[in-house]
Amino acid sequence: MKNLSIFCKDFELTDAIKTYLADKMMSLEKYLTNPDEVTFNARLGKVSNHHNHGKIFYAEVSIHTPEKNFGAREEAEELYEAIDVLKDELAREITHYKSKSRDLDRKEAQKFKEDIRTTE
Repeated sequence: MKNLSIFCKDFELTDAIKTYLADKMMSLEKYLTNPDEVTFNARLGKVSNHHNHGKIFYAEVSIHTPEKNFGAREEAEELYEAIDVLKDELAREITHYKSKSRDLDRKEAQKFKEDIRTTE
């Protein structure tokens, strides 16, 4: 994925983490209208260095599209779990926006049809 930038805080970015995150973000491209113009900015890290249990890791992603920007942040015990939950949250956010804009377009089209019928 060429439009993905990753920033890590308080741990080493491995190839496995980078590949896993890239695969998850690529799966979001099916929800986007023009994936070539989309950039993903990811921030991965630990909430703090002195915690040993609980929600230790966080994953945060900002998606910049020509139409709208999306973003989410999730915390979990494992980094991979945080990435999975983050992907699901972003997918929900993108589909909600698309269905909302689609409903607006339908309402405008219905109003236009009604205006045409009343003028005839």
